[in-house]
Amino acid sequence: MMAITFRTWVRAELETVWSVVLDSVENPQRYMSNVEAVRVLERLEGGITKELKMRGMESAPGRFDFFVFERGTLKEIKNTENDNVFVNGVFDSFVFESSIIREVTVRDEPYRERIRISNKERKIHRELIDHPTCSRKIIVKAVPSSVQNPMAPVDLQFFLELEFMKGAKEGKEEMTAELKKEQQRLKEKAEELETRALWREG
Repeated sequence: MMAITFRTWVRAELETVWSVVLDSVENPQRYMSNVEAVRVLERLEGGITKELKMRGMESAPGRFDFFVFERGTLKEIKNTENDNVFVNGVFDSFVFESSIIREVTVRDEPYRERIRISNKERKIHRELIDHPTCSRKIIVKAVPSSVQNPMAPVDLQFFLELEFMKGAKEGKEEMTAELKKEQQRLKEKAEELETRALWREG
């Protein structure tokens, strides 16, 4: 497992940055250079997706790692690989207002990605589904540097968890490079929109 964090400052208002992040969910080809086609396979609107993770000090075999709920219905119980999990811990709850499953085609190879969106926290979770060579989770988050000053830069954060099959070193380097490019394009687009808005106001 490889964990990486990319951060960049965006000179635009939070709402502008977030609108670009949401646009990247619907139109990834605008921000990802290698995307050939995209289509939404499933969309949940108006409900919530809730993921409950458990933390604690004591471990026991054969229990659960975390539950995944969609619209209040239990969809999945995920287990740890070694059957050792934490009990008597604290629950972390992440609530998402909507989610989609999209199919993205890169070099004639389609893959599916589940995306969960939290407008309240300005955060999206992206997770690969059934990818042949790797597993990937990405959290994209827009964090204002100042609550009082709406013109203060926004910290655009990418948190990555990547795990590749053996011998896929080139895949790691290529994927991280593409994600850096995507983050840079998000930054550039948000700053371009902000500049246009200021020009119109002036």
